[in-house]
Amino acid sequence: MNSVIASPQKPEIASATDLSHALKRQSAVAPVFRNYGIALLACGLTTVIATPLLEHFNLPNIVMLFLLTVVVVSLWLGRGPAVLASFVSVGSFDFFFVPPRFTFTVDDPQYFVTFAVMLVVALIISHLTGGLKRQAGAAAARERRSHALYEMARELAGALTMAQVAEISRRFLRAAIDSEAVFLLPDQSGALKAVEIREGWTQAIAPLMAKLAFENAACTDLDASHPVGYFPLKAPTSVRGVMAVASPTESAKPLYDHHEFLETVASLIAIAVERLHFAERARL
Repeated sequence: MNSVIASPQKPEIASATDLSHALKRQSAVAPVFRNYGIALLACGLTTVIATPLLEHFNLPNIVMLFLLTVVVVSLWLGRGPAVLASFVSVGSFDFFFVPPRFTFTVDDPQYFVTFAVMLVVALIISHLTGGLKRQAGAAAARERRSHALYEMARELAGALTMAQVAEISRRFLRAAIDSEAVFLLPDQSGALKAVEIREGWTQAIAPLMAKLAFENAACTDLDASHPVGYFPLKAPTSVRGVMAVASPTESAKPLYDHHEFLETVASLIAIAVERLHFAERARL
């Protein structure tokens, strides 16, 4: 087992990590702009569809088509594109359908009330549907995470060595929150030692933070300026070690957001470590 020391990062590893983070940010920005573009196209398509209907339907019915577009955009693309669709829908309705057509000039002042009500209703609809979509997504994520925790617990129950426990846990954390972990266990003298540090780990381990987590049985170093969190492995009889988790970003905010989840993971690992401890004692 390796000693827990705060070794400096290698420049080439840090550069590779920075490049990886930059690429992730770029890949995340592209779908956002695409969603806003789709929202604009949806408003344009609604305008094209509604134009021939103007001869057969009154303007309030045309408004309903634009509100329906906002609902669809909100459900499929989220709140931001839906807000854009709300403003574009009001502008399109004014320019293409309210007399005089093809100008933003309005002869009847009562249409200003129509525009205001249309915009407010569209924004409320986008907010409500966006909230429902987020709640549904969060519920689905919780269900997937619960299933993943069950699978992790099942695999840990069959682990025969600490190396297997560490490998199962690392694989799970990479898949769940894209984070790497190092597991620190006390040796005969009580000093915390790393089971092993894999190549993907680029952060220095702070011995003091790990010791505080181990002795106080509480998570340490989760403020936004530090990229590593230390979670005690609290088993039913005692604290069996510490799980050091590196944040997937430059700050510890993702670890803070997943604090309860990581504590649950640490508890499952602690039970597996304690089982191995008692099994080893039984063999002696």
